Amino acid sequence: MTELNIYVVDDDRAVSLSVQAVLSHQGHRVHCLASGEEFFASAVLDRPGCVVTDVQMPGSSGVDLQRRLLAARSPLSVVVVTGVADVPTAVAMMENGAITLLEKPYAPADLLCAVERGLAASRERWRAHAVRHRLAQLTDEERGVLEQMLAGQPNKAIAHAVAMSMRTVDRRRQAVLEKMGVGSVPELALMLGAARLTGPTDSDSTLAARN
Repeated sequence: MTELNIYVVDDDRAVSLSVQAVLSHQGHRVHCLASGEEFFASAVLDRPGCVVTDVQMPGSSGVDLQRRLLAARSPLSVVVVTGVADVPTAVAMMENGAITLLEKPYAPADLLCAVERGLAASRERWRAHAVRHRLAQLTDEERGVLEQMLAGQPNKAIAHAVAMSMRTVDRRRQAVLEKMGVGSVPELALMLGAARLTGPTDSDSTLAARN
């Protein structure tokens, strides 16, 4: 995977540069932006990464930024930093999936830990999204065969279960593996397990198929 982006969104330039210095020292690629508007004008929303955002800013607030990310189904994680501990706002942002909330001034080590957690969570969401997208490309017949494959059924049993010829089952089986980008059923099961999906009827994959 390519290097991940970290976006620091804060209207206080000194704070942004301080955060950038801490994270860049660890080899991260950091972009400093002064507002939510600047962020949405330049950020890559469909790739994994992390957003370190203040809560109170001119224009869009940190809460607005997070809500727009959720609406866009972006895999980007959010770490909240604030100089004013607004409990209702903090609770709302945490309930909407923020990794943590750091109150200024915070220790650089705490910031690094939060960002690393954010990047790990973002990678996981992005991988799961990629798997759901592949699942959504399967036809109904291929999904039926996939369920049987994951259950460990041989082609003869699959043919009986889904009322297809052995030759058709074999073609569907190969199509499933090719569309999912794997070479074997164990590899397919590992992929779905790593993405925390159980199969083609998983609720998240169904949602992806509808969109």
